Amino acid sequence: MDFRTVDTNLMCCHLHKEDADCAFAFNDNFANCESMFRNPAPRKSIWVIGSLSIIGSVFVLIWRRIFKEKNVVQNIMLTHLALSDGLNGIYLYTVGTTDLLWSGEYYLHDFKWRNGWSCQLTGAIALLSSEVSLMMMSLISADRLKNIVFPYDGTALTKRATHILCFIIWVVGFLIAFFPMFGLSYFDHPYGYHSYYGRSVVCLPLQLTSKKAPGWEYSVAFFVGLNFAFFLFITVTYTMIFAKSYLSSRRMARHGTAREIQARSKSATAKRERALARRVFCIILTDCVCWMPVIVIGLRSILEKSFSSPGDLAVWLAVFVLPINSALNPILYTFSTPQVRAKFLFLNFETLVSVIIQYLQYNI
Repeated sequence: MDFRTVDTNLMCCHLHKEDADCAFAFNDNFANCESMFRNPAPRKSIWVIGSLSIIGSVFVLIWRRIFKEKNVVQNIMLTHLALSDGLNGIYLYTVGTTDLLWSGEYYLHDFKWRNGWSCQLTGAIALLSSEVSLMMMSLISADRLKNIVFPYDGTALTKRATHILCFIIWVVGFLIAFFPMFGLSYFDHPYGYHSYYGRSVVCLPLQLTSKKAPGWEYSVAFFVGLNFAFFLFITVTYTMIFAKSYLSSRRMARHGTAREIQARSKSATAKRERALARRVFCIILTDCVCWMPVIVIGLRSILEKSFSSPGDLAVWLAVFVLPINSALNPILYTFSTPQVRAKFLFLNFETLVSVIIQYLQYNI
């Protein structure tokens, strides 16, 4: 991308603005002269997924503030996870609002947007959200592994130690996300302007083609290398947790009479086991759907010299794939827990009784 290309694109859009068919937005085939999104599907979905992320995160924060669980350590971790997931909703809202503000004349703002501080800050927030969220999920997984699989090895995390670990995760996340904005020439375009987060209009520095943009090693190191390591750790951890629960149940089931064994198979323990299996499957599945496309495409872009991804791939990853965890984490880690569901049922029962009493008082 150079200034001659910018001038050519501006002239093209001025001449053909009414049909917006010119080859515009440099390497972004999903943008056109009129809008950041040529396809209307991402434009609509970005508000839906962003709203789910923010509403879910706010609910988790309020819920865990009001209903304090016995496991204080997990409560602290899940609060920080909700904060990081909420940042992804803010990122999506920022991109969606920018598209609305420049609707009909996006071509006049593209260069300034992608190379200005607004896009850099927006992209840094997206990266901060994804990295902190993944690190926090890894910490939650490690704590559950310790308590369930190795309950007698070492001491459990204390409240103070948990706060320190969460603080360290946020500091590491900030360094990873904002380091490219420190003014290092390594991340700058050869023509002198800063475009690390401006590789696409959605401000994500993903390595999606065999062409090596400035700072591509940094992008691959975190989006591919580090995130794959975290994903693998989470997958192995929850597999071990489920295996431990399953083997313990089978070991208990082998003792007793035939009637006792049959009774155990229908007991609350068996129900909890099935619920755990569903939750483990959903957690691993969402992590896989979220990160494996980015990891696989990133590896192919490095290993295959002729690899070329679709021009609109970045926007689909930004709008549909990467926010999956942020939108579903409140459900997987809070709404689906027995404690929350029990409180919901209790609250609904109380509400129903209150409505019946008021109705009877009014009509009798």
